[in-house]
Amino acid sequence: MTSSRESRQGRRRKRRENGDEGCCAGMLDTCVGFRQCCPEMWLTLLPALFLALLRPSPGPRRAPGRPPAPGRPPGRMAGALYTAVQYYRAEISPSRPPCCPYTPSCSTYAVKALGRHGALRGGRLTLARLMRCRPTAARRRGFTDPVPD
Repeated sequence: MTSSRESRQGRRRKRRENGDEGCCAGMLDTCVGFRQCCPEMWLTLLPALFLALLRPSPGPRRAPGRPPAPGRPPGRMAGALYTAVQYYRAEISPSRPPCCPYTPSCSTYAVKALGRHGALRGGRLTLARLMRCRPTAARRRGFTDPVPD
């Protein structure tokens, strides 16, 4: 066990010394590492979620040609999560290549789950979806994963 840990640490040290930015740098171009791609993107939403809890934003900006999102769900926490997802869709997602293997995408799934099930169950469903957002899990499910009723 320690030999594999030491070899992993040695590889990381060599990558840092050679100026390699790590696994996320390559994923921006090819987005092959689906398991790391979507959860890593969602972790960037924590500051937005915090700000949304303090003061709700006037509303998300919508990209041209994109269908409108469902309305803001009732409840303070569900609304804050919804605002964080809309911030991701408007500000972060357009600058990144698409990487979600599922239909609907993870952000669409999150909006639908929050609107249909509220903050607690919708947040749990969204987190579970993000954890299985990788090609092998998507292939087993036929690349579709609708929000349960």
